[in-house]
Amino acid sequence: MQHEYFLGGASQNGFETAFWDEQKHHYGFLLKGGPGTGKSTLMKTVAAAFAEEPVSVYHCASDPRSLDAVVLEQRGVYIADATAPHTADTPLPFVTGETVDLAAGLDRDAVRESGEQARVLYAENQAMHMQVRQSLRGLASMQTMYTDITAGALLREKLAAYAERFCKRLLPRSASGQGVLLHRQCSALTPDGRVCFQPANAAVLYLRDNCMIAAQELLAVFAERAVSAGKCVEVTADLTQNGKPLSHVFLPETGLTVSAVRELPDGVREDATVIDLRRFYDSAALRKQRTLLRFCRETADAIEAETVAILREALACHDVLEQTYIGALDTAYLDAIAKRLTERIRTEF
Repeated sequence: MQHEYFLGGASQNGFETAFWDEQKHHYGFLLKGGPGTGKSTLMKTVAAAFAEEPVSVYHCASDPRSLDAVVLEQRGVYIADATAPHTADTPLPFVTGETVDLAAGLDRDAVRESGEQARVLYAENQAMHMQVRQSLRGLASMQTMYTDITAGALLREKLAAYAERFCKRLLPRSASGQGVLLHRQCSALTPDGRVCFQPANAAVLYLRDNCMIAAQELLAVFAERAVSAGKCVEVTADLTQNGKPLSHVFLPETGLTVSAVRELPDGVREDATVIDLRRFYDSAALRKQRTLLRFCRETADAIEAETVAILREALACHDVLEQTYIGALDTAYLDAIAKRLTERIRTEF
């Protein structure tokens, strides 16, 4: 059984992830090596080898086709790309984990022949990601202005009363063990726009809220109550917003996922439940601010579209950079590493 996530995502502060903290009690194989050295290929090979077990695969937000990490949940082992922008090291070698150098499989002379081109492409890619950070600062600013206005129109007492009923209906009445809160990024801003992974058999509940503030507050209450009720709770934050409010909550035990959305996504499942939260706002107060709200929303949408376009350009640049290394990689070396790593995991963990 496989679960899909993103390792993290782009924000105004650069790439952000909670992965390393979440995996601190697991044993990690940290993959080192530049672009095109086979890190994602190796992880896909290992994930396929343990397909009969619970496996969590973490996609790269900059390139959803690639993997950034694989976690073998029952074995307490993970394999992850530990290079920029999510550089990591193991604090206690062979106790908390170990590094695996895939760059050792490269033909050095072949790489050096394209060295100058690689430097230029790398610099261009980095500059594009700096542009992404700048764009996301503008996006966060517009979103904050928008939510500050809509927060003034929020009917808080009405929402609080509904939150009590909402949690009572979906959660057990009394605690049944110690709850666990896990930060798992199921959505991110990517070169394909906003992408969200949902478990195939999950019961989906959408909190539709064009203003978003009511949905975000309801999600925060629901997550807190679920943990208090002894549930394992997976939460996803919107990394593009100031304060990083929750955008998704998933309860693995019951298979329920609750998502805050402005609009229903394309291809929404027929069995999905939709709750419209417009009734929790003072409509007259929103009408008074409609011109400013429209400006904030349209500007935010334009900035997000521009950011996605930059991410797409950065990916195209990265793809060219990868070719420099792919052509110099000894695939037999990579296959041997994958085989040896798979055998070790089967026998040692």
